[in-house]
Amino acid sequence: MINFTCKLLLVQFVFALCLTTAAAEEEAIFWKDRQISQLEQLTPSLVESVQSMQKKISSVAISSISYGDALPSSFRKVATARLQQTLTSLIKLKVSVCESCSQIRTDISGSFLKISRGIADDKYRREIAKELEVEGFLDIAVFTSEGDQLSISLNAYEAKGGEIVFSKIVTGTPPKSGSYIHVFYGKMNVPITFTSSGSVVTVEHQSRVFGGEKMVRLTDDWSFTGGGAMLSDDNSNLTDKYESSITGFLIDGTISYDVFNFGGEQVSFSLLGGLGMMTVTPFNNPSYFKTGFSFSVAEQLTLNYHYMAMLTTDESATASGASIISIGWKF
Repeated sequence: MINFTCKLLLVQFVFALCLTTAAAEEEAIFWKDRQISQLEQLTPSLVESVQSMQKKISSVAISSISYGDALPSSFRKVATARLQQTLTSLIKLKVSVCESCSQIRTDISGSFLKISRGIADDKYRREIAKELEVEGFLDIAVFTSEGDQLSISLNAYEAKGGEIVFSKIVTGTPPKSGSYIHVFYGKMNVPITFTSSGSVVTVEHQSRVFGGEKMVRLTDDWSFTGGGAMLSDDNSNLTDKYESSITGFLIDGTISYDVFNFGGEQVSFSLLGGLGMMTVTPFNNPSYFKTGFSFSVAEQLTLNYHYMAMLTTDESATASGASIISIGWKF
């Protein structure tokens, strides 16, 4: 009765963890915003680049902040506010905002009405610079390239002659996916100890494993995964094998941590740990503690090793643990 109660509580715990993936995914929407995340990442490099301008020019006014067509209006509003706030708060270099540089102006030339925006000519540029007490202007362009990689282009030019004195592009790294479905296939090895003809025998039993799981990233390094797998006995070619087939299901929930990334975050290595249950009749449906590691390539192909320490097993056939080696794909 005690074992049954413990297993029931474990199933409820795993089920509750699986249900939280939906809520966790909703909470991660803002974090998942690929452009905002990259903008936060780019800010230190952007500040460093702008401060290095002081070798060329001592004061500038932001004349324009333009955006690529792929960037939504919601991002543009946030980015404009953050860029202006960050740059105008610099100490080493005086940076101000030129409001009149983006205003629409109308001029009557003869019988024609001329409408223009921005800095129209050299004379107007010098007048605005004198009014703002700056030596030049800074044009900022924010755009994305292939793979949603965010880049910020900086071009500073003198007010007197319009000569470009500083130019640089700062590039970010696209953040990891906020959630995905992971499908995997592999082999499970289970050392089973049982009594046969009056003697204790231990055999290495095998089962095919095919499963799927849903991952929701909680932070840039931590993520939660909940899912299950199907077991299919694979011992037809073994000379020594356990008489009962190892078929059934696995259900578990795990927390994983990305230890390190390399190759431009194309390859990552993560560790995981969690709890689960194995619905296998010969083992009396044992619960288990799951741990292991995973290699992920381009956030798609995965190579995985998991070890499950059995918390309960049947008296007639004991298994202290099981290991799974699998290959998978993320969608």
